[in-house]
Amino acid sequence: MDKVDFKKNILDLRYQEQLQQLNAVLIFISVGVLGFVGSFIWQPDYLALGFVLSVIIVSIGYLLYQKTKNRMNEIISEIEKIKK
Repeated sequence: MDKVDFKKNILDLRYQEQLQQLNAVLIFISVGVLGFVGSFIWQPDYLALGFVLSVIIVSIGYLLYQKTKNRMNEIISEIEKIKK
């Protein structure tokens, strides 16, 4: 193996790491929102609090999702540069 193959393998591993983080973020969003909606829907007094917390969870999750997705695109660009 030469230096180019090693660099490509390292970038592949970084891409896999980002992919796992992306999956964790999506699980965080879905479980967090479903958990809050499920627990607060039965108590109408706290429904507004549950909604606010759900919006906060979705906002944080979306920011993390975008950050991870952008990093994945950067890694793909780096891999394509190596192949040329």
